[in-house]
Amino acid sequence: MKSYVIDTHALLWFLTGNKNISEKSRKILIQSQSEDVQILISSIVLAEIVYILNKKKINLNIIELLNIISKSSSYRVVPFDLPVFKEMLGLPNNLEMHDRIIAATSLYYKSPLISKDRELHKLSDLKIIW
Repeated sequence: MKSYVIDTHALLWFLTGNKNISEKSRKILIQSQSEDVQILISSIVLAEIVYILNKKKINLNIIELLNIISKSSSYRVVPFDLPVFKEMLGLPNNLEMHDRIIAATSLYYKSPLISKDRELHKLSDLKIIW
């Protein structure tokens, strides 16, 4: 099964139909709904979504979002655990903490990262889809 790690904005943009998501990323996410493709969601992404929703930057109900994620076999929430933490230690300190965790998740699971984040695109060890 092919897997991809997804960052916060890409997931939010896809689930809300926002046109900021790239066509390539959108196609992968649509493909995951019907094919043998899994989207890995770091637990830090869920925490960041709550933060964004609390700031009222986006109109989405967290319970609805969790229902979408839990009802779909396409999505798998993965923990920020010790192996991911160890992977994170090798990443540059200048990255924001949540970006380091998401990048470390991608490296740990050896899965491309769906992200628009320019700082993450600079990391040579990371395969980024956008």
